[in-house]
Amino acid sequence: MLLARQRLERRGHTKSRRGCFNCKRRRIKCQETRPACGHCVKTGLNCEYPAVPLVVHQPQHQIPVFSMQDMRFFQHFLLQCYPHHPIGSESIWTHEIPCLSQKARLSSRLFCNFDRTDSRQYDYLMHAILGLAASELLCEDASLAEAAMTHRLKAIRAIKKAIAETAASAPPDGSFEEGNALMATCYALTFQSVLLDDGMAEYMTFIRGIILVGIQMYVRRARLIFGDLMGEQAEESKLAPHMAGVPLIERAWVDGAVAAIAALEPLAARHPVERRYHEMIENMARQLYVSSWGAYKALTQHYAWWMMLPHEQFQRLVDPANQPAVLLAAHWIALKQIMEPVTDAQKRAWADGGGGTSDSLGMIRWLKYLNRLVGAEYRAYNDWPVWVEQQLAGDRGFFGRAD
Repeated sequence: MLLARQRLERRGHTKSRRGCFNCKRRRIKCQETRPACGHCVKTGLNCEYPAVPLVVHQPQHQIPVFSMQDMRFFQHFLLQCYPHHPIGSESIWTHEIPCLSQKARLSSRLFCNFDRTDSRQYDYLMHAILGLAASELLCEDASLAEAAMTHRLKAIRAIKKAIAETAASAPPDGSFEEGNALMATCYALTFQSVLLDDGMAEYMTFIRGIILVGIQMYVRRARLIFGDLMGEQAEESKLAPHMAGVPLIERAWVDGAVAAIAALEPLAARHPVERRYHEMIENMARQLYVSSWGAYKALTQHYAWWMMLPHEQFQRLVDPANQPAVLLAAHWIALKQIMEPVTDAQKRAWADGGGGTSDSLGMIRWLKYLNRLVGAEYRAYNDWPVWVEQQLAGDRGFFGRAD
């Protein structure tokens, strides 16, 4: 009798947290079919289910993963290819900047011990460092091109976002470190641009970025890690001993430059910004007749001019479709090539601290690229830059010491 009663007892069922409200109220097993369960269909009830709880997984702080190849790039940066500007900043580039790139401390083995508890990690600076080193190593291993551009693009995307956020927000507690990380990133991207065939426009853009970040830091009264090394007078005082006694450039080269640049005047006269560009590089060329140091100062004045141009005017100068601007740029870069004995003195000043990258080969790449951009109807104006390119193709040291 007891056994029969046990068989007649209703078996329990496992609880369902996702059943409809009607089945929960009746305490029966819900089939959980949608849009309506079988019980509700049978009884003609309106079947409603409780909302499914949304589980939000909070992502943990992502620590960038760098490969052994990246560590090779990092070591190459420290030993061989850190930027050589501002002059006298070698220890900053080989100590403070690498540490700042990941809020790290340099160990004796040239690797960083990352502080993973710190949320302020300037990944854009690390990517810029690795991209510069990878590009510098391309002459030894062409397969590194993809890694070089991957790091560069990551750095550019991240720094654009960081600059926009910095400009729109109040100064954070870490504005000193962040501002210096942004500035160092612009420097690294600038020097990497020298290693790219079409890098002139980006080179000029990132130099302007250095100025923009510097102005923001000045307004916020944040101390620059480079200190007074960015000052024009400080740089001239460091260069002056190296520039003393630099001989004049061969007169035939100067004659060719002056004549070619003068022939651009009708084209440059069409727009004020191009007219000013023409005046400045013509003055640079004419200074070579009387003083190599004076020509170098004219070169730095030209840099200072386009660095501070309004955005619209600057964009006109780097527009590859603007043929007068392309011609002016080709003559400017060609002029820098015949000034190799002058700029070589500057390189000796950079080399006093060891390391550093050279821009000579990069400028030659730019010259080739610019010469190819000149359209058929304007090529008659570009004979001299093409001649300069041809001389360098036969002998990289034609106008001075080859690196």
